[in-house]
Amino acid sequence: MNQPDSLFPTDSEQKSIPGLFASPLQVWKGEASLALVFWGYGVFVSALLISGFVAALYNNSLWIQEALLVVTLVYTLWVLVAIWRCPTPDNSVWWLVARALTVAWAVNMVLVAGFLHLNILETALGL
Repeated sequence: MNQPDSLFPTDSEQKSIPGLFASPLQVWKGEASLALVFWGYGVFVSALLISGFVAALYNNSLWIQEALLVVTLVYTLWVLVAIWRCPTPDNSVWWLVARALTVAWAVNMVLVAGFLHLNILETALGL
């Protein structure tokens, strides 16, 4: 029942933040479940960062946009490594799917951030 990719938190995860998130150190070490890292740290937190960027975009806050791009790129790299370090169940295809989707997300994020950065530079320089 407490398999590495189980949707139910393990004992060590329950001690962190009431079973919702494992601590970032546990995630970095690969001691958290794949579902928790992928959905909690990968999807949920990335959506919050993107929401912050969209809010800064609508407020024309160039410095906040630039800062959030850098934070999102660094965070994406962190999540990619964390998902790679998650325990690998022997008969689960979800581990492979999570890795593939995270790599695709990271490549997409680098490309999108590059173009958004060029747009910020264009706006800041008045070109």
